[in-house]
Amino acid sequence: MPNRLSLLRQRPPIFDKIGKSRGPLAFLDESFRTASEDQDSFYILCAVVVDKKEVIELRRELRNLAGSARWHTTEVGRSDEGRQKIRQMARLIASFSTVVIALSSQLQEKDRGGELARSILTKTLLDELAQNHLYMTGTVVFEKRVPGEMRARDEALFSQLSRGESPASKLSFWGLASKNEPLLWAPDVVAWCFRQAYYKEDESFFQDLEKCTTVIKL
Repeated sequence: MPNRLSLLRQRPPIFDKIGKSRGPLAFLDESFRTASEDQDSFYILCAVVVDKKEVIELRRELRNLAGSARWHTTEVGRSDEGRQKIRQMARLIASFSTVVIALSSQLQEKDRGGELARSILTKTLLDELAQNHLYMTGTVVFEKRVPGEMRARDEALFSQLSRGESPASKLSFWGLASKNEPLLWAPDVVAWCFRQAYYKEDESFFQDLEKCTTVIKL
């Protein structure tokens, strides 16, 4: 029988973050096409907001639906079976959460890598979450980017927000790898489904989520 110490070691770190949160939690992810990739560029930043009491159950159900310890919606969506799982996840997420999406439908020509759009959308989305969804005491969990310049940019941005005077300064930020954390699969699924609908590829994926989603267009 495992002892208490070994059980604590197996406990996902996010459980402690959930326990310490003083309000709802928001899980962030994005979908984008930069100006360097295509002249028809866009950036979608998505937040799935879940009440603290519901987070663990949502996490468990997402893991069950995935049938795996890893998930990436773009990869899963390449098969019929995977697309069916995406529909089921979208329906599940809609039943548990409120969704807020910040959208830039055309990036500036000079913003070749999308970093400017990412920064503007992040500030806008976090202020919206703080004022209307997280009550300025909640936790924001985001996908930690690979070490290097991009991660440093994110760390500088969140540090700046924490030191500032905007509503987002009251929030708690935490980054972790997304493919291994079911709760970060949720915004990945939502961003993928919204992209299908917004760009008229298949609007049916977003039907259930549309009822609980607010879109901020910049």
